[in-house]
Amino acid sequence: MAHIEAFEVMEIQTLAREVEAQGRDVIHLEIGEPDFTTPRPIVDAAKRALDTKPMFYTSALGLMELREAISKFYRDRYKVEVPASRVIVTAGSSAALLLAFGVLLDEGDEVLLTDPSYPCNRHFARTLGGVPVLAPVGPDSRYQMTAEVARKHWTPKTRIAMVATPLEPHGHDGDAGGDRGPRHPHS
Repeated sequence: MAHIEAFEVMEIQTLAREVEAQGRDVIHLEIGEPDFTTPRPIVDAAKRALDTKPMFYTSALGLMELREAISKFYRDRYKVEVPASRVIVTAGSSAALLLAFGVLLDEGDEVLLTDPSYPCNRHFARTLGGVPVLAPVGPDSRYQMTAEVARKHWTPKTRIAMVATPLEPHGHDGDAGGDRGPRHPHS
């Protein structure tokens, strides 16, 4: 585990919350969460569900009703058929990435990641025996893993090329809307 660097963003968040508790106005850019609370309709629906539906352990794959809704979303929004049987619901993207890397990686397999990218992804790859390969991206690729970037860094050992949108850590998704947040060149 010596290869895992400190996840300093959490320390920055803690300091920012302390400053905020002292009455100072803080704009949070450190962890990528929204600057608003959970919308009221979601809170109300959660309360109704707790009051009206039995709450037990769920399937390890997630609630079938949610998996079906996700399948429908992909069909309606993207015109892509993803059967609910192929949808897995996790507690966040980190859990999903750990599962995927665990299934796909063998010792020494390379994982192609953009640089900058979310620091934990390279740690996940290393922890599961993979070798993270950082591919520099910038304005010319709209901070995305393009086919050109992937081809340039692909080797016979490459098993995964990670494509993420919005791209952590800066949230830029390549849309014409432009900058979505800070860019950290050393993440």
